[in-house]
Amino acid sequence: MAIDMRTVLSGEVAKLALDYDFSLTEKDFGFDTNIDGVVFSKPAHVNGEIVNMGGYIGLTATVSVSYSAECARCLKPLERDFEVTFERTVVNRGELVNTSEDEADDYIQIVDGMLELDSVAAEQLLMEFPMKELCSDDCKGLCPKCGKDLNEGECGCPTKEIDPRLAILQKLLEK
Repeated sequence: MAIDMRTVLSGEVAKLALDYDFSLTEKDFGFDTNIDGVVFSKPAHVNGEIVNMGGYIGLTATVSVSYSAECARCLKPLERDFEVTFERTVVNRGELVNTSEDEADDYIQIVDGMLELDSVAAEQLLMEFPMKELCSDDCKGLCPKCGKDLNEGECGCPTKEIDPRLAILQKLLEK
């Protein structure tokens, strides 16, 4: 969403409230928003404010999203919510002349009086998104031999397996 910053820049308004939704899947942000095994069930929601404090313009926002995924151990379907809060300094385009690339990530640039926040919000959300999901911290997962969900009980498969390289020694012990 493009936010009109002209009223803030002119001093007419000192604070702008943010409260809107945007799609993570229908828009081209210039980076991939697909995460393997994750389906975003609703649009992402941005809530926050832009405040002009005597020429210093600060942005504080919280981005939240609902999604479905699978447990990384037992493959049970999960429905989860995730949110991340971030802060940035808002500057006019061209004000970041002597800024390194690392420092430039702390700023959002106003271009032609408009602030494009969706790509920054999406990037922040995806950078902090969990790499894997578990249905519980003590999830036992699936049996690697028969595939039974070990959270529902033992499967009966042998738990000890002899290393095939040492199997010949087992035959010696049996004699």
